[in-house]
Amino acid sequence: MAEKAISVQGASNSTIYTYGIGGIGVGIKNNLLGTWALIYYNQVLGLDAYLVTIALALALIFDAISDPLVGIWSDRVRTRWGRRHPFMYIAVIPFALSYYFLLADPGDIEDSDLFYRLLFLMLIIRLSMTFYEVPRGALAAELTKDYDQRNKIQGVSMALGWVGGAGIGAIHQYFFLGDSFLNAEGYQRLAFWGGLGIFLSTLYSALGTHHHIPELYKPPQRSLEFKKFFNEMKQTLANKSWIVLFLAGTVYAVATGIDTGVGTYYNQYLWKWEPQAIAIFSVCAALTVIAVSFSAPLIAKGRDKKQIAIKVFLCAVFLGPLPVFLRLIDPYVAISTFPANGSNLLWWVLLLHSCTGSGLAMLGFIFVASMGMEIVEDQQAKTGRREEGLLGTVNSMIHKLVGAGGVVIAGVIITVSGFDDPALDPNEKYTTAINTFSWIHVGVGFFLPLCSTLLITQYSINRESHLENVSELGYTKTSSASDYSGLDDSDSSS
Repeated sequence: MAEKAISVQGASNSTIYTYGIGGIGVGIKNNLLGTWALIYYNQVLGLDAYLVTIALALALIFDAISDPLVGIWSDRVRTRWGRRHPFMYIAVIPFALSYYFLLADPGDIEDSDLFYRLLFLMLIIRLSMTFYEVPRGALAAELTKDYDQRNKIQGVSMALGWVGGAGIGAIHQYFFLGDSFLNAEGYQRLAFWGGLGIFLSTLYSALGTHHHIPELYKPPQRSLEFKKFFNEMKQTLANKSWIVLFLAGTVYAVATGIDTGVGTYYNQYLWKWEPQAIAIFSVCAALTVIAVSFSAPLIAKGRDKKQIAIKVFLCAVFLGPLPVFLRLIDPYVAISTFPANGSNLLWWVLLLHSCTGSGLAMLGFIFVASMGMEIVEDQQAKTGRREEGLLGTVNSMIHKLVGAGGVVIAGVIITVSGFDDPALDPNEKYTTAINTFSWIHVGVGFFLPLCSTLLITQYSINRESHLENVSELGYTKTSSASDYSGLDDSDSSS
């Protein structure tokens, strides 16, 4: 079927950006859990790394179980506020408050009490995230059915997520931390400003997309009989392309879990930076990601998303661990393989690496997320059911369960490497401990993402098959225009 004969339902620019602003709060949360939580509770508050990662992992397991429940619930619920928005509104306040209290000063507290405090607050923030992120993620596929515009809505959301995460990270390093990543007062300032950012961005996005509720898909009344539900779920999850992305994400989730918070250990103990010296890194990386995100629709226009994603991820796989690997082999070769700590050249090389790696990763994730949205119509054409929540959250559930194991592995590696050994000379953290950890992390950081990328090669939905699906389902218009960049909100329809 010729693409020029089909005009698929899309969203206006204002809708895309309003939806995307919700990503700012998600980015702020990701910055905390992926960068600061582990080092704050371990090196600042003194809780053993394996205990910190056990709390993080248990909360992630709880989150994994709640994801499909909320996803399936939001697929089937029928309210005057639609399927997705009631969940998003409920999440806003606990999401912001739990972020604040995670970084607030716990006072004089025993290790056991600190562990349970961390676990409780992590459970709250994870559940709040589920109530916000799962329905919001499903909402994107309802707002636009267009093959190329889905790259744009994912790109804008991820770009603004980076604005939130990298922006709050840069502010934290430059204004709050001073000359050390172990400054407790800096984390407590982050608590207020990060919590406020989450509250404002998530509420704005929910309110700003509220007026689309009458246009969104309204599910028929469906039975909750377990046997029928289970058979429908098996039918939905039998989609080959979904299975491929699911397996690729599962492998990658292990690597992501092991990555949790380790970048700050590298900055403190391997590269020996002061926070202010590299505060600009996250800003430059965010600007790169924003540029890449807005370029993604142009890069993919008329091309196959899968092929672009594979090439991008392969580049990222080889580039990612390269600086640490070169530093590790430096003492064993006759020539210098990497610039010395404290040198201007090291600063520029790592800045370039940060920007390039972030840009490549984001470009690949945009296309993979967009590919996942195509599965919704592919499966609807086969079963007659739209189940964005189910498709997305079963993925999320398993990835988080596996990722929880990765988080615990990270804590074990940190502990085994010697960071928690009270008998270890503090100076050895900058030599023996960080070197042991780095060798393990480099191996994982290369092998697992490579396996994940190779799995994506088996994804089978392309532009033509997607256009056939949306045409069959009636998500098309008589107009031949396929570029929605100039639409008003009144032109958007789902």
